[in-house]
Amino acid sequence: MKKIIISTLMVGVFIFFCGGCVVSVPSPPLVTLPVEEQMIRGINEFGVSLLRELWKTKEENLFLSPAGIEMALSMAAGGARGKTQEEMLRVMGLSGMTLETIRENNLNLVKMLNGASAKVEVRTANSLWARKGIPFYESFLANTRQYYQAEAEIVDFADPETLSRINQWVNKATHSKIDRILDRIPQDAILVLLNAIYFKGKWLYRFDPQKTQSLPFYLLSGEPKNLPTMWQKGKFRYTENDRLQAIRLPYGDPGFSMYIILPREVNGVEELLHSLDASDLEAIIQGMSERQGEVYLPRFTITFEEVLNDILKSLGMRDAFDEMNADFSGMLPIPPVAYVSEVKHKSVLEVTEEGTEAAAVTSVTINLTAAPPEESFLMRVDHPFLLCIRDERNGLFLFVGVVTNPESM
Repeated sequence: MKKIIISTLMVGVFIFFCGGCVVSVPSPPLVTLPVEEQMIRGINEFGVSLLRELWKTKEENLFLSPAGIEMALSMAAGGARGKTQEEMLRVMGLSGMTLETIRENNLNLVKMLNGASAKVEVRTANSLWARKGIPFYESFLANTRQYYQAEAEIVDFADPETLSRINQWVNKATHSKIDRILDRIPQDAILVLLNAIYFKGKWLYRFDPQKTQSLPFYLLSGEPKNLPTMWQKGKFRYTENDRLQAIRLPYGDPGFSMYIILPREVNGVEELLHSLDASDLEAIIQGMSERQGEVYLPRFTITFEEVLNDILKSLGMRDAFDEMNADFSGMLPIPPVAYVSEVKHKSVLEVTEEGTEAAAVTSVTINLTAAPPEESFLMRVDHPFLLCIRDERNGLFLFVGVVTNPESM
């Protein structure tokens, strides 16, 4: 039986700028639309599970966009049926939700992310590139256009210009942070789905560049690595216990924040990662209170690129990758049979006194075939840590990551 490749590319780009002091320019309120708790909880848990599984294969810098990965996989799941769809939704934490509900929630997420204020710019975009001559169901194409607000094009995948156009879309959607996601289009590819997210926001309080100094950052081995380290003193949302310290660094609009979770031990990030799930991280966030203190944070950049096939299979998304058992009959008639051949994620994160810049791309290829305490705190982020970029309107994790070896900037 002939088989087909469907490529689903998820592109997530977030750019964060730590601006100056509190921004005084009036800004319209952030758009808030209903998104079900199960959707947020599922995406967050999916992101943390991906981090945990990736850590088993490589103990190094990890940086993912759970929201971007979910959105692109959901577009593909919209064309899946039977066990294939059940596995995809279960791994994403969306079991029990109907396709219609998932689509409506994703539509609201798209509208919310595209409706940020003047202090925080967020943009998400989706696109669909379908192979000319393949009999896709119009209902599948229409739902992708409507609920994901995706640009949809019918193209000739044999034309070299198509690859260039897809990568140009990625480059534009990520504001040139990621210039390409595909090096080639597989011969049997029939569909490429893309999601891109862009974030640009100023810190509510900036890090003074004149306070930055070279200080050691201790790698997992204990070896010190000198990095330019930023410093700030003030009141922060903060919590600590015998295992960790955690701090919230807000952006200019209160709708978005970065959270840093630092284990007490230099080599404690592995134990912390495997002992925390998304609910635990949320509990840490909710348990924070305003405290006076100091924070040292390195100025750094990291890059991450990985094929996620084996990770997703280990989490239970198996049939989608199986040439014999995959069921994407909601996309097109059978035969031919479509299956996922590759899921790839690519991301970049940069943190400076002036701001944070981040980008993430994921591709999926389907083939034929409180009160202040009395004492102030001191938080030195000088060894491997976890981070999370969170949409405070609904608790969605836009980005999650593990930083083990930041590169000096």
